Amino acid sequence: MTQTRPGSEVTAPAGSIDHEVMSVSQEPTAAVQARNEGSPTESANTSKVGSDTSLRNLLPLAWPLFALMWLVFPLASVVDMLGQDLAPIRLLAFLALTVAYVAVYLWLVLRYPFRSGEMSPSERRFHVALLLVLAALALCLEVAFGSGIPYQFMFVVIAAAVTLPTIPAVSTVITLIVLTSVVYALRSGWDTLALSWENAVAPFAIVGFSMIIVSRLVLTVRELRAAREQLARLAVAEERLRFARDLHDLLGHSLSSITLKSELARRLLPTAPDKAAAEVRDIEGVARRALGEVREAVAAYRQPTLDEALASAREILQAADVACAIDRNVGVLPSDVDAVLAWAIREGTTNVIRHSRATHCEIRVAQVGEEVYAEISDDGLGSTSEGEGAHGSGLSGLAERVDNFPGGKFAAKPLPGGGFRLRVILPLQDGRDPSARPLPRARLLREDERS
Repeated sequence: MTQTRPGSEVTAPAGSIDHEVMSVSQEPTAAVQARNEGSPTESANTSKVGSDTSLRNLLPLAWPLFALMWLVFPLASVVDMLGQDLAPIRLLAFLALTVAYVAVYLWLVLRYPFRSGEMSPSERRFHVALLLVLAALALCLEVAFGSGIPYQFMFVVIAAAVTLPTIPAVSTVITLIVLTSVVYALRSGWDTLALSWENAVAPFAIVGFSMIIVSRLVLTVRELRAAREQLARLAVAEERLRFARDLHDLLGHSLSSITLKSELARRLLPTAPDKAAAEVRDIEGVARRALGEVREAVAAYRQPTLDEALASAREILQAADVACAIDRNVGVLPSDVDAVLAWAIREGTTNVIRHSRATHCEIRVAQVGEEVYAEISDDGLGSTSEGEGAHGSGLSGLAERVDNFPGGKFAAKPLPGGGFRLRVILPLQDGRDPSARPLPRARLLREDERS
């Protein structure tokens, strides 16, 4: 047994399984180091992303700054009133009304801006009450201290436009425009209103409807951002499911082969050491292939091929002491069709080994018209293992693959006379033969060797 000192680096002989495992485990570290080194382009992209993030962090401050900007007008009114010869009681009343007016305005525009109807009934009633209080304070200021155009109602227009839903906001803005017109007409005369409506009415309409449009745009952007985040979450979840399905298909097949060959080697070891050694070498080869497939699955997406799947099926069925008959009657298939059929062969073979207890299995790949199908049938128990549902988790994943293929058909059910049949049918998308030079019809291979 090899002993190592704490902190020393453990190495494995090149070409051994341990070396392969360690290389797989070290790949993420190498990737992180390469990422940390970075390139000038990556640095530029990172700085660009950082600037975009900083800009997004500043955007929430835009609305408070905009709301506070309008406080210049109440401040100007206070300065103007302080310059007039008002009685102390009257000046104190003006200051109290102004402070209350500004406080209610700020509470509304900073607490309830750009809402899309998510308020509770009690909160909605409180919100409407605050708008009424703001309108009453504006009316008091205009009646007691105002002159000319009643601009105090401008804050009520802004608050209603950005805190109410679209239809109530439009109706409230129109009502406020009518109210300001009446106040101005009673103060200056209807003739004056008719002559100067562009100064008395138009500013309220422009500001009110502009703020309604801005509010709807903000809500639309918010909804689009939420939809994009939801799509991103769904894409991540779908990718996780796809990777889990691929990993199940890759490792399930290889581990089943390793288990069967290990049992066979254990049985042969007392009587046929040479054959047992051959099986152990096969186990090492299967393990190496499994490690390579996992590495490729982690590094990038790997699609199996139909030829590899058929060869692997023949090998694993023979190791399981299952007579195998393979009939391939198709030529070169499109890559996407070839990959799905390869997954079907792999999963069907794994299902036979794990669950069926069959003694004979037949695999057929053929073309009928403009469709190609793969069929795996056996003479086993005709059901899957307990606890995995009607078709097992692997067959469920295969069914999802076929469902995602346009025009694909999936069928997996016990046979009436015993046994189980898995069939996957896929259309040839271009409507042509799989190959301009189809392969000759393969003879039916019957492998009845028993170990």
